[in-house]
Amino acid sequence: MIISAPHSPSSNRPFAWGIVGTGVIAAQFVADLAEVHSARIGAFVSRRGQVPDAFRTAAPEARIYTALDALLADDTIDAIYLATPNSLHAEQAIACCRAGKPVLVEKPIGRDADEARAIQVEAAKSQTFVMEAMWSRFLPVVEEARALIRSGALGDIQSFEGDLSFFKPFDAASRFFDPVLGGGAALDLGVYPLSMALHLLGQPEKAGGRWWAAETGVDMRARFDLTIGGATGQLSCGFDRDGDNRFVVRGTKGTLVLHGPFLKASRLSVSAPWLEKLPGLGSRSPLPGRGGRLLSRLPVPGRRIITRSFAGGGLQFEAQAVMRAVRGAKRASSVMPLQASIAVLEIIQRVLAQSPENRR
Repeated sequence: MIISAPHSPSSNRPFAWGIVGTGVIAAQFVADLAEVHSARIGAFVSRRGQVPDAFRTAAPEARIYTALDALLADDTIDAIYLATPNSLHAEQAIACCRAGKPVLVEKPIGRDADEARAIQVEAAKSQTFVMEAMWSRFLPVVEEARALIRSGALGDIQSFEGDLSFFKPFDAASRFFDPVLGGGAALDLGVYPLSMALHLLGQPEKAGGRWWAAETGVDMRARFDLTIGGATGQLSCGFDRDGDNRFVVRGTKGTLVLHGPFLKASRLSVSAPWLEKLPGLGSRSPLPGRGGRLLSRLPVPGRRIITRSFAGGGLQFEAQAVMRAVRGAKRASSVMPLQASIAVLEIIQRVLAQSPENRR
């Protein structure tokens, strides 16, 4: 059942966003809002009262507040985007709920499932829209992938795999490695393949895995072993190397690949089972480097390629989804419900509760 939210801005006027945070992801969101019809930026929150020049250029008339409370009191703001450190997400999201402000919370929505549940409780109590900013779910080619899988185009799903790894030099003070700031590869990267698996395939019956620690005690690398609908999958993430960053689903009738980096995919391919057995063409043995990337783009008998290019960085699609939901007086997203965010964090917690593996 959908309960109407108290805040439902008219579609006849621009939708005003309040942006909290001034880092890289906030800058991308600000830039991508230019691709969204009827969206505007009404205010920024910056502790120092200053924002990057690019923010000012994008929204020269936007107000600048130094505290979240001031933004929450601004009646002209229709929704808030939280792009602050992981350690602040739950506290700030709950504050937005209590103020009745719809809120899009940058991933991960919380440092653990308990924080995510606390947000869910407050959202229900205040009947306020809340969504985790898992923007990959809203990409056009991901919508295509989900439709293909659900139509039975791949047959019975047998296995899946996904990796998201980007090398980060170790720095104990970096947010990536600082446990106080909610660091670790799983919360920064692992949420993407886990959320994608649940979105495309459903809720897992079994979940386990392993992890390897950085010097600060957070996970440098993590692996997640899932069973969904009888299909087995292995997902991984890490700061220790650059990966191929694809997401692959294999079925009895074909194999679907979201080409890397899948978190901002614009291209997928569906290959016939026999093609999988050919060296260099199958998803199990792609050729490395530029040659392999070129080959993956060429038309080959038995392989269908679907491309859904887009301007900007891709965050505009989640922004559009939030705007439609808020204007429609919804308090939850059917594409990215809070329960899915909680489920991902539960899997991460289960794996990280184990002792780490020996350094590799």
